[in-house]
Amino acid sequence: MKQLSERLKRLESRGRLRALNLPLGIDLTSNDYLGMAAHPALRDAAIEFLQKGGDIGAAGSRLLRGHTKAHADLEDYAAVFFAAEKTLYFSSGFQANAALFQALPARGDTIIFDALIHASAREGIQNSLAQHIRVAHNDLEGFEAALKKAKGQKWIAVESVYSMDGDFAPLADLYDLACRYDAMLIVDEAHASGVYGAGGRGMSANLIAAHGYERIITLHTCGKAIGVAGGLVCSNAAVIDTLINSARGFIYSTAPLPLQAFLVQKSLEILGDAEGDRLREKLFVQCRQAQNLFGGAGSPIVPIIIGDDTAAIFVAKNLQQKGYDVRAIRPPTVPEGTARLRVSLSAALAENTLENFAAVLTPLLQGQAA
Repeated sequence: MKQLSERLKRLESRGRLRALNLPLGIDLTSNDYLGMAAHPALRDAAIEFLQKGGDIGAAGSRLLRGHTKAHADLEDYAAVFFAAEKTLYFSSGFQANAALFQALPARGDTIIFDALIHASAREGIQNSLAQHIRVAHNDLEGFEAALKKAKGQKWIAVESVYSMDGDFAPLADLYDLACRYDAMLIVDEAHASGVYGAGGRGMSANLIAAHGYERIITLHTCGKAIGVAGGLVCSNAAVIDTLINSARGFIYSTAPLPLQAFLVQKSLEILGDAEGDRLREKLFVQCRQAQNLFGGAGSPIVPIIIGDDTAAIFVAKNLQQKGYDVRAIRPPTVPEGTARLRVSLSAALAENTLENFAAVLTPLLQGQAA
């Protein structure tokens, strides 16, 4: 216990001690980009599901009676929605990402991944028997160089929208590289699902419409813009059946709540319809306004780089005291020297929120620079 206490003290002295804090003030930190987490239609659907006798818990893994009609219905619906041959639903996006890389690449294969890919993918890559090569962020020449020297089956791993910088992967160019070098392209759509593509089908939707899933695997996290929880892997039947048979995080884990699966399907139904289009347009108005005020790539994720860890905490705490729920993001989540505020936008924000926020933020940043 003494060693653990000393470790925590070292983290605190460096401004890197993490703690749990309840939500407070205006939400500028969650990933609820479209306001679906509190959508009245999902509340009503949850009540109806339970009143009709739907189970709360699955009580077992999907292979041992935990597979319910709600799971099957969601996977069938998602296959049509995302134009996939087959889909598989996991309890979380983290679990799905870790399972993908643990189960699919084999010994002798090579995983080539972007330097800023999410920790969940890194977890799976570390647990894979395949070799792996890290490539500088969005460096197409680096990806090609890695593909040229890679052995075995090649797997390219990227996010479509990067979670801490809010910028976009060059998916069309990466797909071309995958074709030229006989590679599979794994696209984590976590921060694009529900937001980008026709009906919120993701940044890879156009590629899939043109080429199918022969070289593509997508992961759609359901706890961000979709507003519920879990992760959907979409691809061809061979990929999904391999995960069912080989992914330890799927085989040995209790199934997601049936209620959860039911609500993901309901959310996709809303997001794929006219209401989803209205919510996305409201969000994109916020994105344009934020880009004018703070810069960034124009996505719902706006990084405000401060640099120093303790300075980032100081600014975040002052913003929280003034009614804005913004959290400081520090290494190792982001690279050294890039501690930041990660401002997250939502269709639920009032029209004048960002201008008011900028008026409070600017003097705080100037104070740190002085």
